[in-house]
Amino acid sequence: MVITPVDHLSNVFAVENFYPNDIIQECVDHDHLSTEYKKEEWQIEYPRRRLTAELDSIYDKMHKYTQSQLSVIESAINKPLLSCDTGFWLDEPGFSMSKHLDNDGVFVSMQIYLTEHDPAMPTVFYNTDGSIRFTPTYKINYGYIMINGLEQYHGCPFVVPPATYRLSSYTWFYKKI
Repeated sequence: MVITPVDHLSNVFAVENFYPNDIIQECVDHDHLSTEYKKEEWQIEYPRRRLTAELDSIYDKMHKYTQSQLSVIESAINKPLLSCDTGFWLDEPGFSMSKHLDNDGVFVSMQIYLTEHDPAMPTVFYNTDGSIRFTPTYKINYGYIMINGLEQYHGCPFVVPPATYRLSSYTWFYKKI
């Protein structure tokens, strides 16, 4: 696993090879389209599924792995982390998300891509003037960590094309008090 700040602000980090290869292979081999799901809270209007992470499923294994890496992540981003929750988002054809700020309940988040397609469909980070600050590598097992803040604009300006989907793990980290 490699976690690297994208610039001098040290509030967005590129992440490479987060999950171990055996977990990634099990994820790649899994039939995600047949997995039970619900709509993501606060995102009901988007064509997005939050896949159900049943006990001992690949999603449960990925979440437990993420929990086991809290101290590594905490050290890399220099923020105190108490715990985390991980959701698995399957973005369906037509999905995109405009530039936005996360709500202030988000302390730190991490998104790791679990599919790759051409065209690429990463989350994009913006400077306050609207120019692009950072575009993560859209590749399996790559992504970003974001420390939330008042100017942390990001979005997915790419539309998921027909007959495909964008799959990612999305982890919310909670602040150690």
